Amino acid sequence: MLKVVKVSTYHGRSKVLDSISLNVEKGEMVTIIGANGAGKSTLLGTIAGIYRPKSGQIYLGTKQTSCLPAEKVVPEGISLVPEHRAVFDSLTVTDNLKLGAYHRYRTDKKNIESDIENVLSLFPVLKDRTQQLAGTLSGGEQQMLAIGRGLMANPKVLLLDEPSLGLAPLVVKEIFEILINLKKRGTTILMVEQNARAALKIADRAYILERGTISLAGRARDMLQDTRVQSAYLGARLHA
Repeated sequence: MLKVVKVSTYHGRSKVLDSISLNVEKGEMVTIIGANGAGKSTLLGTIAGIYRPKSGQIYLGTKQTSCLPAEKVVPEGISLVPEHRAVFDSLTVTDNLKLGAYHRYRTDKKNIESDIENVLSLFPVLKDRTQQLAGTLSGGEQQMLAIGRGLMANPKVLLLDEPSLGLAPLVVKEIFEILINLKKRGTTILMVEQNARAALKIADRAYILERGTISLAGRARDMLQDTRVQSAYLGARLHA
């Protein structure tokens, strides 16, 4: 489905990603974990077309998207839910969702209203807030709205950047339950997440990103038992 091949990305003269390769199969949930500054958000931004890679290729199916800008990547089937949610505060919940489907208005307008209803069925708390301004929602509700807006693009791959960031533990649990539900519905997800334990519990596979390179890859459940991952990311103390 999604394939990243030896991608390197720079910010100015600084190399942030160094020959990154990964893949996400249809229907999988794959998580990327790593410390602050490892390049996680830059990786998602590169896949989403926000940053142009210096070298390497990105494929969605057989289509190469490496050189496409973000506004061209979204119609191809890649939708990014950014860090810090970035909802449009002065617009209603409904209008935020409609903006997620902006590129579809010319070709698929007749299905947008039914898709809004489908999204709201995933997030019942938003059903009673459709005309409420997004800026007045709680942090958890804004995160749900941001995910819903991403789904309105009808993506083949949904990219999530730190969906649990800044949320209370009970809200994080609710968000992750929603992601499990999305996966059960067949949504393909690539997620960056600093809450490594929670992410590894629900993902199929995982990549560890360190200083712009992939240092470890494998099944998420195996990562939970890996002493290196436990020591570095799960807060586990190793016994001598």
